[in-house]
Amino acid sequence: GKLIGVGSRSRVIPGCDIVTTMNDLKSLPPLPPHTAAVNVAAYRYDARTFAKEQSAILQHNVAITNAVYGFCAERQIREVRLASSVAVYPASATLLDDEHPVDLNDWPHAGESAYAWSKRWSEICAELYRRQFGINSIVFRLSNPYGPYDTTDMAAAHVASAFVMKALMPGDAFDILGNADSERDFVFAGDVAMTFVASLQRQGEFGTYNLGSGQMTTIRDLAAVVLRSAGSAKRIVIASAPAGGVATRRVSAARVRRHFMIPPFATLDQGLSPTLAWYRNALVQ
Repeated sequence: GKLIGVGSRSRVIPGCDIVTTMNDLKSLPPLPPHTAAVNVAAYRYDARTFAKEQSAILQHNVAITNAVYGFCAERQIREVRLASSVAVYPASATLLDDEHPVDLNDWPHAGESAYAWSKRWSEICAELYRRQFGINSIVFRLSNPYGPYDTTDMAAAHVASAFVMKALMPGDAFDILGNADSERDFVFAGDVAMTFVASLQRQGEFGTYNLGSGQMTTIRDLAAVVLRSAGSAKRIVIASAPAGGVATRRVSAARVRRHFMIPPFATLDQGLSPTLAWYRNALVQ
């Protein structure tokens, strides 16, 4: 079969036989039976201005979801794999547990509610199109993915990528801005891709799964692991922590392993090795 890449603008995408844009989906030729759509698209926001971009994030993410499911209904595509986020869980949840449905009356964290609701909508949309058009979606709620091929703009990057670039740059100090004791579940992007591919072997199913490593890491420890992996002797300097932000996102990640035949995920050290190698090359281009 052929692999069709869809992005915000046409360009060469390695491994894809055809590349098109969201606006040109209707121009695609007839697709063969058993075609599956993998939707990992989202509005690429700037981490520096996340709070200010909530409205744009909501509008663009909802538009992407609507366009993908509308196209699938029109072309009678019955299999969708969808990237959601653990941000959909209520702010009150101490454990982000995919064994039970999310209570939509319990709101997500106030600082990211528009982003979270854009992801909640994608999950609602998946259910709507299952009921109305028989489309089977397997939804993965991603924790904090990291890996090669991310942005090389350190100020715009998410924390793991920003830390990798900071470790590779000149200087003696490694500054941590914000709460160094906040905890996250970091999952290697290669393991995320592997899980999406493995899920394509399962046809006719509908389900929602957390997709994380199952390991919690403080921002302080992330910095230490990145520096060690980079062979850097920089000293960690922690600035005063601003108010706000999610202190802990403890993710239950066991259920996805019970349902898909996937090998153990990379440890943080293992995932950082190819990430650092890619960034070392990319930053000198």
